[in-house]
Amino acid sequence: MIHYTCDRCKREIDASCETRYTVQIEVQANGDSNRSDFDEDIDHLTELHQILEGIADDDFDFQLSEANHRGSYDLCPDCHRQFLKNPLGRDAVLALGFSNN
Repeated sequence: MIHYTCDRCKREIDASCETRYTVQIEVQANGDSNRSDFDEDIDHLTELHQILEGIADDDFDFQLSEANHRGSYDLCPDCHRQFLKNPLGRDAVLALGFSNN
């Protein structure tokens, strides 16, 4: 039998009597958003050459792994409801409740 655990609260999910939700997240780095794709002043061949030269650099592998992410996460029904209320976790910072010293 396969055992599932909620990736948010770490509670075991009993798939025989409750629903297991799977959240798939894919993050990709987006190029310069101020630049138009149809800008004729850009030399695309030179740009491609620079990218290919950068592949040999060790820094390129680090930047690529930091910029792109793909993951699949299991959620129990309670965590699924919480996720749908706040998928980006925006309110989490406000909920910390720092003192005013």
